[in-house]
Amino acid sequence: MEKIRVLLIEDNRLLRESITTILHAQPDFQVIARPESCDTLHKLKKPDVALLNFRLPIQNSLDLMVLIKKEFSETKVIAMNVLPDEVDIIEIVKAGGSGFILRDASTFNFINTIRKVIKGEKVLPPLLTNSLFSQIVNNAPIQLTSMFKRLYN
Repeated sequence: MEKIRVLLIEDNRLLRESITTILHAQPDFQVIARPESCDTLHKLKKPDVALLNFRLPIQNSLDLMVLIKKEFSETKVIAMNVLPDEVDIIEIVKAGGSGFILRDASTFNFINTIRKVIKGEKVLPPLLTNSLFSQIVNNAPIQLTSMFKRLYN
């Protein structure tokens, strides 16, 4: 069985080591790198998925996401952190992200999210999905009005 190669970008050492332990316990995962700095991305073997702390203190995570997608176009990127706002999620998707994992996710949800993303799914926690649907519903009348004005003027 070919293993899912994971690039883990997390500045918190305890969290980085914990995630590595969780992933190594799965027969289908292999953590290929846990860089504290991303200056050496070009030296890595192509990861299947990158787990990226969305709030890195020393580097803009969105810029890093774009860099990962540029360096490894087929790599799926999953952002991780506490509950972001809708604007963050939209920016993550625009930057090429395939999913988001909340830091308080269960181990099952954490592993399941990675497996779904590897299969090509886009994954957001239900809490974020509900919030985004509310935003769409609230903005839909404005969007539709604008679209009809363009069509009929």
